Amino acid sequence: MPKLGMGPIRREQICRAAARVISEQGFAGTTMRMVAEEAGVSTGMLNHYYSNRMEMLEDTLVFVSERQQARESAAVDGIPPGEQRLRALVRSVLPTDQDSTEAWRVWIAAHGASVRLSELRRVMAARNDLWFEILQRGLEGILPAGVREKLPYSWQLDALMNGLVIQAITSEASIKFKDIEDVVVQTALEHGQVMSNGGTRPASPASSRARSPKRSVKA
Repeated sequence: MPKLGMGPIRREQICRAAARVISEQGFAGTTMRMVAEEAGVSTGMLNHYYSNRMEMLEDTLVFVSERQQARESAAVDGIPPGEQRLRALVRSVLPTDQDSTEAWRVWIAAHGASVRLSELRRVMAARNDLWFEILQRGLEGILPAGVREKLPYSWQLDALMNGLVIQAITSEASIKFKDIEDVVVQTALEHGQVMSNGGTRPASPASSRARSPKRSVKA
């Protein structure tokens, strides 16, 4: 974390610049000099506020996460539990503007770097705990209360969103964010229905016909 004495305006200036560089260069390719040039400050100033490069990168991850999670929390405020609340949350998560796109790119880069950096994993875990609290709010009215699963459904839905968004922004696939929203929400609604039925999926008309006894036809 940055040393004491850094004001919020200076922190935002540096972390916004670092987020732009990370989104293009990744964690491994981002240097103090690159960030200083992007922010319009000297490397000496960065060294004054941060003990080393990784400390700056971790603070940038926290900064974009705080910014994104504030957006997500605001998206669900005042909306009753149910489908519309979840839709509002999913829309706020999707990378539809510069800030949210940078947040996704920084997180993707952080995931790659965290394989060998235990301290970065710790920072990410702390931010993820806060995200899952927000996602749980989004799922209120969708999932029956008090139901426990071997893998929390918030983890499952997060994995679905991550996979679809990463596919959309890192490949040439033609994937619309509205389609991702619809798939995520519909999947959650169907899962909620299954859990309300005691974990049993309702039989489809085709399977019901297949199981029904055949009637003999009299000549």
